Amino acid sequence: MATSNTNEQHVILIASGDQSVAAHYQRILESGYTIIVAATCSEMTEFLSRHEPALLVVDPLLYPETATDHISTIIRDMPDTHVIVIENQTDRVIEQNALFKAGAHGFCMDNIPDALLGKAVQLVLDGDYWVQRKLITQVIDEIASEQRDMPARSNFDNSLVDTLTPRELQVARMVHMGGNNKIIARELDISERTVKAHLSAIFRKLDIKNRLNLALYFSEIT
Repeated sequence: MATSNTNEQHVILIASGDQSVAAHYQRILESGYTIIVAATCSEMTEFLSRHEPALLVVDPLLYPETATDHISTIIRDMPDTHVIVIENQTDRVIEQNALFKAGAHGFCMDNIPDALLGKAVQLVLDGDYWVQRKLITQVIDEIASEQRDMPARSNFDNSLVDTLTPRELQVARMVHMGGNNKIIARELDISERTVKAHLSAIFRKLDIKNRLNLALYFSEIT
């Protein structure tokens, strides 16, 4: 297991058996974060048993099969760790829908350009997502449909929406429509920092943890 240290607070664990992929990601990120590289599942598991990194960048090719199940378990067991899944240029297709439903925050190609990876990581660490907007919409529609078919509705307290300010309600509805922080900031003519502040307040008032839960909340009440 390799380590690259900086003075930054965020620790990122890169788990990939492909040395070239791990080196590519490490080179891009090591100037801004503390980077740990795990080359095997056992190394990754050992580190995760002792630490809770801010971000896990995991390569599904670490697993010979059922990568989705393994990664979903990690996401479930480490709710405070954000997860980006590496997409490889192979015939093996990852189950983006299932992983996103499980709580994955992003999907990046193994050869992603430097600037895009830096942006993706920053967005994910800020609580945003690095996925195609159509995936967000599709998953929200699927989960909302599943909830409608269930005898018991979700546990969301719909009355809490009344605690939101008009601006917070506006931001929440834009998240429901799939907007990211940059788009919301541009549409509302405010800074991205202000968008983040609104989202923090919204999450607190609605007693939810992330943007996907927020989008589902508004799928329930609309």
